[in-house]
Amino acid sequence: MDYRLDPLWLKLNMMNAEGLQAFAPLMEAMQKQMGQNAEMAQRVIEEYRKFLFLAMRAGHQVIPPGPVNDVWMMHLQNAQNYWEQLGQMIAERPMAQGVDAKSFASMAETWKATLESYEKIFGMKPPMDIWGQGPAAENPWMQAMANWRKMFGLG
Repeated sequence: MDYRLDPLWLKLNMMNAEGLQAFAPLMEAMQKQMGQNAEMAQRVIEEYRKFLFLAMRAGHQVIPPGPVNDVWMMHLQNAQNYWEQLGQMIAERPMAQGVDAKSFASMAETWKATLESYEKIFGMKPPMDIWGQGPAAENPWMQAMANWRKMFGLG
């Protein structure tokens, strides 16, 4: 099945169709915090949408590349947008699956499977200037938990 016809992709695409307004705060944060220009920020957000789709459709644990993980962490910090708007839009579940110790221990295998699923689902290799940096340096779920503890003054 062509991923572009999948109802989930169509919903994720709606976030983009709103003139990137749904992602405007992320784009602004990326430009300020990460020093990315608007074009690169938009490309990384596109890869973030693909990562969300992969996480729901690949059928296995997926790992984001570093730049996509950074956007994911920024999105998680905006809890209302992430949990309410994204969760309601995709109407399946917000993408916040944990990376268990066993999965994270076999990160190289999971990363390889993620790249293979990307190519299989999207019909192309991932852009190397974003995905070629390798997987996020640390467990994304643990990174999110650390960010939440900071937000709520718990650590």
